[in-house]
Amino acid sequence: MTHPGWGDGWNGQPVPEAPQHPETVRRRRSSYVRARRRRVLKRVLIGCGLALLVVVGLGVWLVTDALRAADALEAARADVQELQEQVRAGDSEAADRTLVQLQAHSSTAARSTTGPVWTLAGSLPWAGPNVRAVQTVAGAVDDLAQSALPSLMQATTIVDPAALAPVGGRVNLAPLQEAAPAIVAADDSVQITAQQLEELDTSALIGMVAEPVDTLRDQVADVAVTTATAARAALLVPAMMGADGPRDYLVLVQNNAEQRATGGIPGSVMHLHADAGAVTVVEERSGGSLSGLSEPALPLTDAENALFGPLLGTDMRDVTFTPDFPRTGALAKAIWEQKVGGTIDGVLSMDPVALGLVLEATGPVTLSDGSSLSASDAAQRLLNQVYLEIEDPRQQDAYFSDTSRSVFAAVVGGQGDAPAVMDALAEAARQGRLMVWSADEDEQTQLAPTVLGGALRGVDGDSAVIGVYLNDGTQAKVGYYLDLTVDAEATTCRPDGSQIVDAVVTLTYDAPADAAALPSYLVGLDDIVPLGDIRTNVLIYAPAGGGIESVRVKPEPQGVNAQVHDDLGVAARTFTLKPGESGTLDLQIVTGRKQTGNVHIHTTPTARQKGDAIAGSACEK
Repeated sequence: MTHPGWGDGWNGQPVPEAPQHPETVRRRRSSYVRARRRRVLKRVLIGCGLALLVVVGLGVWLVTDALRAADALEAARADVQELQEQVRAGDSEAADRTLVQLQAHSSTAARSTTGPVWTLAGSLPWAGPNVRAVQTVAGAVDDLAQSALPSLMQATTIVDPAALAPVGGRVNLAPLQEAAPAIVAADDSVQITAQQLEELDTSALIGMVAEPVDTLRDQVADVAVTTATAARAALLVPAMMGADGPRDYLVLVQNNAEQRATGGIPGSVMHLHADAGAVTVVEERSGGSLSGLSEPALPLTDAENALFGPLLGTDMRDVTFTPDFPRTGALAKAIWEQKVGGTIDGVLSMDPVALGLVLEATGPVTLSDGSSLSASDAAQRLLNQVYLEIEDPRQQDAYFSDTSRSVFAAVVGGQGDAPAVMDALAEAARQGRLMVWSADEDEQTQLAPTVLGGALRGVDGDSAVIGVYLNDGTQAKVGYYLDLTVDAEATTCRPDGSQIVDAVVTLTYDAPADAAALPSYLVGLDDIVPLGDIRTNVLIYAPAGGGIESVRVKPEPQGVNAQVHDDLGVAARTFTLKPGESGTLDLQIVTGRKQTGNVHIHTTPTARQKGDAIAGSACEK
């Protein structure tokens, strides 16, 4: 018997599942969940493993690049130092090779610190500042090597220092004028690079990054100073030497045997005429012949009257009472124009020690009496021996005129090695023995910030500047025997960035015991101090925004004259010393806020001391 539904139709129907027991259902579901979890965990582990491999790979990539960049930057640092030395030595062929080498190293460093890995690393909280610092340094060095330095190298081939040596009394200014645009453009690039490095805060960096960054920053800062000087020279020298029309200048020859704040009394004044690179001596006058004005040639401030008196503006011998050489220049110009006439375009100043530095480069010069003046004896003969051997002041003036003209003739005549002469003048400027002021406002703006400018200042960047200046009160030439020493230490860095500086200023009078028996012109008149003694006014200038907290004087009595000159606090004290005696000022000085750099101490250059000193910052110890 059959069922009607049997057959093919029945065969096509699905087989129904049997009802499952609830426990079976629960077990199957648990098994499914566990399998799913295993699959998810497997995927997570695989993903983490891959991510870890990527991170490790990126880390290896970053470290490899970093090591490559570090090696390249270290090589570039050595290249920069070598390049500076080669340029100073005038070895252009070696400098060209070093520049190519530097460019290769800087390019490697720049390429090794760019890309997505470095961008990612730079965003990480801890590593980011270090990564970005390395990138900034690598990019800055590469910009310097690829853009600025090639222009400067090209300029040095145009302006060979030897080519600037006078020929027939004339300097060929054309090469310097031709090179000026390239030098200025290169300097702009270097200053940008130096600023980028200066803005890096290395305090937040790890030591292995911070140290090389600081070292390279200092090197680039040195390069920036050099290029700034070169750019100013390229712009100033042609015009000041008469490229655009004749110029007339005064040269104050300061005598350190009778101290003034910027060096010494201008006992001799030369009038120079510059025209198209040719410089000639028009005339020379004694400082004493340029005195006696009834009123100051320029109005004096109350502080100037209090500190220096009216002679600052009426007597050429006293225009250097002020430690601000631009003020000295303006007063000297005004006095000359009232006493002599004509128009003066600028004022220069030199002392016998600076002449001695120049003589090291030119070699000895022969004076009109047949004697020879050399670097080894110039200062001693001009500041002391002349007064021991020649008593007549008029003959002394003639001797000074003879020596200054002879040295000038050697320089403009091209005697000696031109680069060495430039180095000598640069060293004289660093010692505060060579200064320049221009009556042209634009030129003076370029000169003012330089060591040539001689401007009174209480701060230089983030460095406080303390001034220690001497003015003779003896009216004699025994200042040759006076030694000035300044011992200073920045002891405390305060929260506002100011510093406490302990300073001891010592005057030592090293004259012979029988100084009273020396020639009368040397020891002066006995109605000021006893013969053989010396009287000196010491001026201590506080940093801008700072002050002099305390002063102890030895010998007694205590006390100083307090003034404010050009917004700087001043403590003045007069010492009268016998041969062999000393006088000291023990000071505590506070700098202005945010003056965290080294403390600069600017002093009067004496016959036997160079002048400026530096006290290490208490904020950077």
